[in-house]
Amino acid sequence: MKANSLAGLGEEGLLHLLTGRWKNTSRDVLIGVGDDCAVLRGEGRSLLFKTDAVVEGVHFNARTPAALIGRKALARVLSDIAAMGGVPLAALVTLGLPRDASPRRLASIYRGMEKIARDYKVALVGGETTRAKELFLSIALLGECRGVKPVLRSGARAGDLIFVTGRLGATQARHHLTFIPRLAEGQWLARHGAATAMMDLSDGLGADLPRLGRASGLGYEIDPTAIPRARGASLKAALNDGEDFELLFTVSPARAEWLKKKWPFATPVHCMGTMRKGRATAFAHGFDHFKQRGGRPGLRGRVGS
Repeated sequence: MKANSLAGLGEEGLLHLLTGRWKNTSRDVLIGVGDDCAVLRGEGRSLLFKTDAVVEGVHFNARTPAALIGRKALARVLSDIAAMGGVPLAALVTLGLPRDASPRRLASIYRGMEKIARDYKVALVGGETTRAKELFLSIALLGECRGVKPVLRSGARAGDLIFVTGRLGATQARHHLTFIPRLAEGQWLARHGAATAMMDLSDGLGADLPRLGRASGLGYEIDPTAIPRARGASLKAALNDGEDFELLFTVSPARAEWLKKKWPFATPVHCMGTMRKGRATAFAHGFDHFKQRGGRPGLRGRVGS
């Protein structure tokens, strides 16, 4: 792949350019690049390893309440652990800051991070600080799956039904700062073997569903009217805005009714479509940090088949 520009490559192309040569050469690396978390071999368990970052001007701005910045930084990686059906354990925090950063604001950011860490029993065990042009936080989080297998993006089968938790398209209403990581829901799905494949929705359904499809080697059919939208959200927002942090997962048709009857959470689940044989092609653009967009996204009732 020729790297003419970041806009031409987009996130997917850039990741392929940078990591496409990486191979799993260690018996202790079970899953490497390409899923919500890396999976490492542990003693009687699978270890989950994930890193993510929030950057001022991209994920928050100068007017964002400081405590919510810290909360969001950790909640994002908690959502990735949830997407594997895992339990979070411990986190390292890298802080980049300009020379004129306010110590009081930084302390408030860390108090927000500490609060959500207590809520989800995450140990904050260290990190690093460095000078930078913009304020950023990068979190590396370790988790585990004990007694269950991690749920991967690649496990969907033709005929599986496509489900999502919650409702989509609410990020403009500060949802991206206050969302609840679906850890309990992900753990329940893994414990009961209900989800054949799973990931979290960070870049929008239009970007993330094709990723799940490609990982499983399948296409899909989506009913646009079945996509659950937050109050006041347009279909375009539900597809493309990103930062929903809901769980996207597939379920065998034989277990779909069982799932609906046994689902123990107030968080609703919605069936939107079916996995099919064929290629997973994009039906909307979702969010991409680099790619140039042209025109409005289109939505077809039948895609990828």
